Amino acid sequence: MTKPTGLAAFSRKGSAAAASSTQENSAEISAARRERGKGDIVALTVRLPRAEWERVHQLAVAEGVSIQALAVDGLSKVFIEKGLPSLK
Repeated sequence: MTKPTGLAAFSRKGSAAAASSTQENSAEISAARRERGKGDIVALTVRLPRAEWERVHQLAVAEGVSIQALAVDGLSKVFIEKGLPSLK
């Protein structure tokens, strides 16, 4: 017998058991999320409007570097302006 999902899970008897099962699953997921960002290299996402992305992309092509390199250089400059060591 499969577990009901969605709203059906709340309309059947034994929904308290289903709720505790859901809490256990969310605890496991939270524990798994805590493992993110622990490696030597951490990926991150930057969201830009398309027009701004096009500008960044054109600059990267014109300079002959990747957007990654532009981002690291820019962040390094911000760190230096704040009196902090630059990124490596």
